[in-house]
This record gives sequence, structure tokens and C-alpha cells, in this order.
Amino acid sequence: MAKGSLSALLVTLCLTWSAANALAADERMAVTLNEKQKAFVLGHMRDMLEALTDTQQLLLEGKREELRQRVANLQTREQANRPNGVGQQIPPAFRAMAQSMRPHWQAIQNPDASEEEVRQHVVDLMRVCNACHRTFSIQ
Repeated sequence: MAKGSLSALLVTLCLTWSAANALAADERMAVTLNEKQKAFVLGHMRDMLEALTDTQQLLLEGKREELRQRVANLQTREQANRPNGVGQQIPPAFRAMAQSMRPHWQAIQNPDASEEEVRQHVVDLMRVCNACHRTFSIQ
């Protein structure tokens, strides 16, 4: 192997190794759950994202009663599907972040809230989602 090729290979290996280590260094707090609990938590996160998308669409269409029902259905499904013991497995910081979302979901359901207020609550919920995903890793 030529000297230049060897140097290029070594540089490539060093860069690849550094990149792999950077990707592997997940500094988020691990939330370790069993498979059923993990499926529930990740599924509920997806359900909330879909509900936020639906909230925006229903708001655009002026369908406030459907919006109220959509959020109520999200909450009903979450309660019905919650596996036993998941509350004890979730760290207090994760639980606090999840609980901070409740007032926003309640406000979105409020028929007396203005469209602007509902939109602000949607933005606030998305901020909590982003903060959660930056802070925690479901495993």
C-alpha cells in the first residue's frame, strides 16, 4: 500500500471512529421500561403529536366541538391503555414534564378559549415535546 493511501486510510478511520463515538454519546436521561411500557409511552407520544396536528387542522376548519372531542379521546385512550406499574418506572423529572402538559390539553378543550389562546397552548405543548425529547431517551 502506498504511503499516501495508508495516511488517507488512517485519517478516514480516525474520522469514522470519532463520528461513531459522537453518535454513540447520548447524554439524555435514560427511561428504562419493559417492552409493554415502552410501547405505551412511545405510542402515547405519537398519539399526542397526531392530536396536535389534528388540533391545528380542526382549528383552521372552525370545528371546535370536534377539537374538544379529539383531545378527550386522546385522554381516554391514554387512561385505558396505561399498563400497570408504568408510573413507578418513570423518573420524577419525566413525570413532571408529562404532567405539565395537562393544563394545555385542558385549555385546548375549553370552548371559551379564543383561537389565539388555543394556538398558544399548541405552541407550548410542542415546546414541552421538544424539551422532553432533548432530555430523555426511552429504552
